Amino acid sequence: MLVIKATLPTKNLPVRRVLAKLFQSFVYHCLDDKEHEGYKHPNGKVFKAMNFKIFYKDYDLEIKYSALDKENEKKVATTILKDGLKLGEIHIASVEIALENRQKSLPKSITVGGFISAAIKDGNSSKKIYLEPKTHKFMEIIYNNTLQKYEALFGKIYERELKIELVKQKPKERLFFYHKAPIKSWYGVYKVEADEEMLGMILDTGIGGNVMQGLGYCDIISIKEFYND
Repeated sequence: MLVIKATLPTKNLPVRRVLAKLFQSFVYHCLDDKEHEGYKHPNGKVFKAMNFKIFYKDYDLEIKYSALDKENEKKVATTILKDGLKLGEIHIASVEIALENRQKSLPKSITVGGFISAAIKDGNSSKKIYLEPKTHKFMEIIYNNTLQKYEALFGKIYERELKIELVKQKPKERLFFYHKAPIKSWYGVYKVEADEEMLGMILDTGIGGNVMQGLGYCDIISIKEFYND
């Protein structure tokens, strides 16, 4: 995982709502075209082998970026060290970066927290209806999505046990912005049981949809952290 920290010259920049899109563009500029194109599942769905989350408040900007191929994390880090962080017209020369290993000696079960997205289409308008984690359909979607992503990224079917269980969901949703229409998501805590390869993929590429739009990123946490938040 690559952690990027920067102090901006002014607070509450008007680009707040497009930061995810700007960082996504920066990452793709650093990497081979294959990562932009993604990896196609036999059913035609395309998955990305990386994800990120952005925290921005006042003058402080923090981005956590992870990729299944650790060389991609190094490429992004090298570009920032060489040229600074470029988010559209914003060029941040003074940036702190650190590479961290979240996958050392992973257990068979981890507890993670994050804003995960799952949606269905409205049959009348084709608009997306974003689901709450506590719904059965939400859990079904992210479970199937995770299995399909594994097959697309590794080129094989996952044959070990996979369990994704919702532990707790915060009641109030949060809006994320990428295109004009906001993406609605609820923060949840999940217990995930799988083999080490699958758990590593989840930590590197996120869960659910919109993983290269600022959602799906999972932090390893304790249940105590969630209840004390």
